[in-house]
Amino acid sequence: MFTRRTVVAAATAAPLAAPAIGHAEAAAAAPKPPSVDELLKDPVVIDADLSPDGEQVAVLRVFPKDGKTFAFVRLLKAGDASAPAKDVPIGFFDAYLVQWASNERLLLWVNITKDGQGHPTGLMVDDEFYPIPVRRLISMDLNGADQVILFGQKKNMLRQAFDLATVADLMPDDPQHILMQVWDEDDGAYGLYQVDVVTGGATKVERGSSQTDSWATQGGRAVLRFDSNERGTVFTVYARAPGETSWKFYRKFRRNELKKLPEFDSVAATAEPGVMLVAMRPENADRVAIRRFDLKSLEFGDIVAQTADHDMEGAFIDMKENLVGCAFVEDRRNYAFSDAEFARHFRALNTYFGNECNVTLYDASLDHSRFIVSVSGPRQPGAFFLYNRKSVQVVLLGEKQPWLSQDRLGRMETLKVTTRDGAAITAYLTLPIGAAGGTRPPMVVMPHGGPEIRDQFDFDIWAQAFAAQGWAVLQPNFRGSGGYGKAFADAGRKHWGDRMQEDVEDAVAAAVAAGKVDARRVAICGASYGGYSALMEAVRRPDLYKAVVSVAGDCSLVDTLAFSRHEDGSDSPTYAYWLASIGDPKADEAALKAASPALRAAEIRAPVLLIHGTRDKIVDPKQSKIMAKALKEAGKPYEYVELKGEGHRDWSNDTWKTVLERSAGFIARYI
Repeated sequence: MFTRRTVVAAATAAPLAAPAIGHAEAAAAAPKPPSVDELLKDPVVIDADLSPDGEQVAVLRVFPKDGKTFAFVRLLKAGDASAPAKDVPIGFFDAYLVQWASNERLLLWVNITKDGQGHPTGLMVDDEFYPIPVRRLISMDLNGADQVILFGQKKNMLRQAFDLATVADLMPDDPQHILMQVWDEDDGAYGLYQVDVVTGGATKVERGSSQTDSWATQGGRAVLRFDSNERGTVFTVYARAPGETSWKFYRKFRRNELKKLPEFDSVAATAEPGVMLVAMRPENADRVAIRRFDLKSLEFGDIVAQTADHDMEGAFIDMKENLVGCAFVEDRRNYAFSDAEFARHFRALNTYFGNECNVTLYDASLDHSRFIVSVSGPRQPGAFFLYNRKSVQVVLLGEKQPWLSQDRLGRMETLKVTTRDGAAITAYLTLPIGAAGGTRPPMVVMPHGGPEIRDQFDFDIWAQAFAAQGWAVLQPNFRGSGGYGKAFADAGRKHWGDRMQEDVEDAVAAAVAAGKVDARRVAICGASYGGYSALMEAVRRPDLYKAVVSVAGDCSLVDTLAFSRHEDGSDSPTYAYWLASIGDPKADEAALKAASPALRAAEIRAPVLLIHGTRDKIVDPKQSKIMAKALKEAGKPYEYVELKGEGHRDWSNDTWKTVLERSAGFIARYI
């Protein structure tokens, strides 16, 4: 385990001396890979936050008690690592977030799964009950006393609203109030409320339209409004500068699978009134940059941060909306810092964690002398650390799942792959523990979803669940993936069935050529676009794959486009994106049919497992039914699993267990 320690080498001059990750390697008995239950077991350290004055740290922790989960907040002195901690008991709550409302008051987010009569909370849909937790926000003093449920004075909202816990702005200049977003049943729309964290009282200050999804704020005031269609795939952006009273239409945008707006993603406010930071791709540029956006003129200003090789993804600001750094992902997370001095500290922190983890800025004191960082990596499912720049001290605040020790998790390697047409792509190969000395384990190829997102060098529950079976796991960032610039993404447009699949196959060939895996025992498993890729690979390379798993995957591209057109509208940016990405159902009909696994089921040899949620609004559940019918008619072996009431993402732990265990069990039969 990590121990509290002071680093002896100066961060700005030399690498920090430290253990590689959170645990020492086992020296005696052979480690045991984790079970699915262990991978899915709820964390014991949930969250951490730095007080506004930077003097105190609150760490939200839980432990089992009397068959339930008991939550408490551990308070630490940020400036004195040797000072005793104070534990503030909260109670039997499913708590999932803690933040300081002021230096004297804490906010605690909780899920409630049963009402006052002990009945599970949820909704009846088509005569079937779907459990849905109720989210509430509790304010309390530093002794855990004087607890107040925010909106507690609005009894109708307490009875009707599932979510009374969405904070839009912590309003650090007003210690007694925060800004919250709540669905108002009477209005049939979301509203913004100024909420008193001492009394729980709430006053509406903004009403959205019936389509409003969320707002972005600056200085406690809504300055950008995002309206969406029912599926949440098309967003309309409105702006309102300080001093203006009405919203101005800006543009419509597509929202991607990461719930971002790739062409206009508001990432942070600035300290300058009326100016926001936005991730966008400048005209004729290849990479996404962070740029200033003027709310009054609706025009972009200076580029704040960009890199030559990767898209910028976000920005980290302090409590006063001062920029600290802009984030991007190489293989791991990195930042373009506004303070060049801190860049050296960040490099040293990465060395401290063995250059095997993602170090994410999580919270900062106003003078930037103290930071909380969130740390995760292939063999570190998550931990929080306090870093003191002045004393160059790193203090472990807590590990989320300490039972998942480094020696029990598969090690990830980065493969640089040259494709058959000379392009360069990156793939990540996770090897099971004990895979050394010339052993060649079976391999599961795992193409990601999107397709315009990407995998990175980080903890992945799928990869570790499969590695625990003794299998290697290959995750290729094929052309068409996001994060590498427009040209790289464009290289996959209208090439779902050929070039993108060739890249997957070339990554497999590279892993085999490196002597890492057994080429005779290869399976493929993917979700969303990855599910489509798995099916298409089964068509293209029936000689290569011994088992195929498609979770919520497309199989008939003409039907995919028809679904988007019907759900999003023929004039929507989302439908336009899919036309450009997949192809035109008329002009490209022949290519679309050739790239549709359901129309080529007779060419598949490997057994296929299909899994799909019945309430998926992103990929039509009919897609898996179409594939099942095609496989049945072709006389091919397959299984079809329906996830009752589940959507495309945000699954319950029980559903995750079903998916992981059914997938692993199916693959194990054949490799």
